[in-house]
Amino acid sequence: MKIKKYDVILGLLIITEIALSVYIGFSAQGDNFICNIGSSCDSVQNSIYGTLFGMKLAWFGAICFSVLLILFLIARFNRKMYWLFFLATIVGALMAIYFISIQAFVLNQYCTSCLIVDGIAVLMFVIVFFEYLDFKREIKRLEKKIEEKIIR
Repeated sequence: MKIKKYDVILGLLIITEIALSVYIGFSAQGDNFICNIGSSCDSVQNSIYGTLFGMKLAWFGAICFSVLLILFLIARFNRKMYWLFFLATIVGALMAIYFISIQAFVLNQYCTSCLIVDGIAVLMFVIVFFEYLDFKREIKRLEKKIEEKIIR
């Protein structure tokens, strides 16, 4: 299997997301090196929006990004399953935009570490979207080559 330009970037971003989520999960009361002075990490992470299904969002994120890593690996070895990875990045980006919106419009407070995790999730979707476009162009090129060989 040939490693493509997106493979390394996406793999590193997903691993970074897992590591950041675990780090934030272990950080007590939003006290971590990522949260800069003046940000409201503690207030955001301990708000009513800081949990999902009774679980701290950081741990939920670590689980979701771990699943995303598995889907990423599956998509690399089985291109027919790529749609599942693509769908997961769409859901992740939508959730990230939702959480950024909560900070901006509901809480009126920002958590630096949360914004970094959410920003990377959106960035991953953008990269996967461009990868998808490249993938479609590659398929069209292959179809054209096959068509040309059939015609000859």
